[in-house]
Amino acid sequence: MLFQRFLNTISTVLPDRLMGDMDALTRLNPKKIYLENVRSVLGVSASTAQRICDTGVRQGAFEKWVEVVCPNGAVAASAKVEESLPETVRCWTDDHEEVYLPTRDLRKTVFYRLNE
Repeated sequence: MLFQRFLNTISTVLPDRLMGDMDALTRLNPKKIYLENVRSVLGVSASTAQRICDTGVRQGAFEKWVEVVCPNGAVAASAKVEESLPETVRCWTDDHEEVYLPTRDLRKTVFYRLNE
């Protein structure tokens, strides 16, 4: 059901000939859809991938989320809006030490979720 909604959303933006690798589409995590995954799987530009995801949000098929990423690449927290992220997050150093870092100083990544 979620996958079908995802395909319906994509098909409103792309013609059938550009639908990309259907097998790769089925392997995307419906709870974390990154723009780069959409771009790569469908073989489209970054701006077209953005349009697809924005269309999904407007149609109610997707929710837009943001995550904060620790220096080691681990996701520390995620929320529907950046203002809802915690002020500090727990990260781990290469020496396996626990540190608390200000969220404002860390990289944020936007991702999308399929609405259930």
